[in-house]
Order: sequence, then C-alpha cells, then structure tokens
Amino acid sequence: MATKQAFKRVIKKLSAVRATLRNDEREALDNIIADEVVAHTMKVTKAAKATKATKAARASEVAAHTMKVTKAAKATKATKAARASEVAAHTMKVTKAAKATKAAKAAIVAQAPEA
Repeated sequence: MATKQAFKRVIKKLSAVRATLRNDEREALDNIIADEVVAHTMKVTKAAKATKATKAARASEVAAHTMKVTKAAKATKATKAARASEVAAHTMKVTKAAKATKAAKAAIVAQAPEA
C-alpha cells in the first residue's frame, strides 16, 4: 500500500516538473523515462517458454506417480494393525522367576535316578 502511495507522489512531482520544462526538455525527459522502461522490461525468449513447458511436463509426471490411498487401503491398514495387536496379546512373556523355575525343574530332572 505504501509503495502505491509513493508511486502516486512521484508521478505527481514528475508531472509538476514536466509542466515547468520547455518543449525540448520535455522530450528529453520523456525519452529518458521511455528508455528506462524499455531497459527494465522482461523479455520472454523461446528457451524460457520451453523451460516453462518442461516444468509443466515434470509436474504432471510427478502427479501421475503419486500414491492415492483409498478407503480399501485404509481398511487394510486398520486390519493389519488389529492383527498385530492380537499377536502381541498372545505372546508369552518369560520373567526371571519363570526362568529360575525352569532351571530348578531341569536340575531336579537331572538328579532323578534313571529307571
């Protein structure tokens, strides 16, 4: 917004200065401004247009390779998670006490006379 207001102020001042100039000086000012405008214009070449087309083609190729997750895929993912939790619920956790009991039983069996 401030830039737009500054632009208007500069134009107003330039117009006031231009009004005080003689005809030949006005032409000189107009030429200076016109030359600056031409010097700062952006020229789009064929190479730039080709680059733009190439970028668009790459973007469409990337879009073609994106993975779309459907409801079925989400349901499959939920089913896999449920199976994993069921497997985890059925795993046997061996504690130190259980290991000690197992070792004690093995020792008793080893001491028992063979029949």
